[in-house]
Amino acid sequence: MSQSPPDVPEVTAAGIARLAGVGRAAVSNWRRRYPHFPRPVGGTETSPTFALAEVEAWLRAQGKLAEVPLRERVWQRVEADPDGAAEALARAGEHLLRHARPGGRARDAARGPAAAQGGATAEETGATRELDALAEESGAADAFAFLLARHFDANPRAHTLTPPPVADLMAALGGPATTVLDPACGSGELLAAALRAAPGADPAVELYGQENDPVLARLAALRLTLCGTPPPSAVHIRDEDALRTPPGEAPGVDAVLCHPPFNERNWGHDELVYDPRWEYGLPARTESELAWVQHALARLRPGGTA
Repeated sequence: MSQSPPDVPEVTAAGIARLAGVGRAAVSNWRRRYPHFPRPVGGTETSPTFALAEVEAWLRAQGKLAEVPLRERVWQRVEADPDGAAEALARAGEHLLRHARPGGRARDAARGPAAAQGGATAEETGATRELDALAEESGAADAFAFLLARHFDANPRAHTLTPPPVADLMAALGGPATTVLDPACGSGELLAAALRAAPGADPAVELYGQENDPVLARLAALRLTLCGTPPPSAVHIRDEDALRTPPGEAPGVDAVLCHPPFNERNWGHDELVYDPRWEYGLPARTESELAWVQHALARLRPGGTA
């Protein structure tokens, strides 16, 4: 197996199938039938990766590809990042946030080429150029939403997504709210739904989230901030375990929306026996869902909805 330089983007068999608009079986067939199909440059025996440029050239030569779509090219760079797709996605979101701010690109350009790339090294400039082009084409928020969706599609075990129709229904049932909390916010699907449900995308809405996975917390904050409404100062995402973090003197919120982790045994049963949130009794160790329900109720203002 040959090795590609660290700055050369790689693509999986699933990525090749997406580029060519075929199924995975077709890619496996091409590898068997054509001795000139690009050789793997990374990955494993069961999940090899290929140099994107070589794959693109081969597909075009075989008449199976006219041009790699821009958003697919950006995603392949994210997926092949040596620091991992999640870290690359977070960096992409931070770059898009600078792109989305009024005058952001002009200010960066005025500070010089290195500043325009956020301190990027030479091999990163192509990636950031393509990311900027995608933001110009579809908007920074939609560009990030596409990359985020593709990340979870490629890594289904990384996070259990709440389907958008369900998220929208939950936000609607929560009613009009100017303060919304999701204590297990993941990548922010429910908070984004609350934002969509706000009358006229009300900029006064305050969004609060808790998430014990620091990467997901970072992605959720970027996703919600890139929406543009509410302003960044109204997005409050904290990297913490909601059940093990007492509410303290935190003010109650209008609505709590939550798709909690289910069947969790290690949710803090023994250490939280005397927690004041258990107004309706200590939840059983095997029924963590009841702990999340009581936590949600404890965070509401009088008359609020969970």
